[in-house]
Amino acid sequence: MDQRIMGQLESGDAEWLEIYTERLSAHGRSVRNDARLSDPQVTVKRRSPVCGSTITLDLNRDGDIITEIGFAVRACALGQAGTSILASVLPGRSVSEAIQIRDAVQSMLTSPEASLPGGIWQDLELLLPARDLRSRHGSVMLPFDAVVEAIERSDKAIEGRPDQPDQSG
Repeated sequence: MDQRIMGQLESGDAEWLEIYTERLSAHGRSVRNDARLSDPQVTVKRRSPVCGSTITLDLNRDGDIITEIGFAVRACALGQAGTSILASVLPGRSVSEAIQIRDAVQSMLTSPEASLPGGIWQDLELLLPARDLRSRHGSVMLPFDAVVEAIERSDKAIEGRPDQPDQSG
């Protein structure tokens, strides 16, 4: 999968590039309006210091299963796509899968040998062009890091430990 999308982008195939752009734009449109949860178990606010992208992410879970995600995102197309993918795929998935997805995206950005999962996570391939754009890594990682932070905070709440203040700026 990784080689296919990168090869198509590098080839300059206008038709394929139009399809890629439309897929990316569709994700952006899906998060254009805020979709906050009315009663979240945990809310995380994060900001990328490099590009200024921001996300407010709400999360509800039932045990090990993420049940709902809400968001307000102000980011580039790549940050919006990541948020859209998580919002559409993650509900109903496990906490451990969410952490694995964050780790896979981080590896993809830092290692040319890393690959992304397919299947329901296929659209993560839209983030591949950011691999060579270090200035976009923070925006790409923003929603994934926010989900993991929300999981960690909800773990603390479940364990009865006090929540730590938001240190993300």
